[in-house]
Amino acid sequence: MELKIIQAELFGQNIYVYHDGVTAVIIDPGDNFDGVKNFVAEKNLKVKAILLTHGHFDHIYRANEVRELFGAPVYAHSNEAKLLQRADWNRSEYRGLDITVAADNFFKDGDIFEISDSARFSVIHTPGHTGGGVCYYDRENAVIFTGDTLFRETIGRTDMPTGDHETLLSSIRNKLFSLPDDVKVYPGHEGSTTIAHEKKNNSRADLS
Repeated sequence: MELKIIQAELFGQNIYVYHDGVTAVIIDPGDNFDGVKNFVAEKNLKVKAILLTHGHFDHIYRANEVRELFGAPVYAHSNEAKLLQRADWNRSEYRGLDITVAADNFFKDGDIFEISDSARFSVIHTPGHTGGGVCYYDRENAVIFTGDTLFRETIGRTDMPTGDHETLLSSIRNKLFSLPDDVKVYPGHEGSTTIAHEKKNNSRADLS
């Protein structure tokens, strides 16, 4: 599997195109529509799905346009449906915007999503940053996409609608930190890390 990281113009959010050279999924299509469109065209990829880690507007900013361009369905966790469709909850209203997305399909914890013969995602429900936050874990290729749940040496904020700090800590400690140490972590902002590094160095999710 190959990974293209496209930087969003708004808030430096990471847009991920995860592909095998033929079939791709787009994770969290933030504000860089041209970057996504041009890369997919350059590689001649077939976009199978648009996967949302959560519903905050910087992560869903171009989801409707990407869906229309590629004819690919949008997936999110079932608990995220309301936040996706409320501009006040997904925070777009506070930027003078009205961004809402109606997901085509909903995941639940433990669902498996087949990307291609080369990869499949296990859907891990990790509430805390939002009530319907999820991470997408490719066990075979030892990578996980964590949205705003877990970052390099820090964690997501919990002071917005449906957020809860203790729930977030539980999600990280009990679900993410139980994964193998060598799993590569690709968060919603900034650089990548590993589960081992975060267990050792992430004071915000201190295990002591």
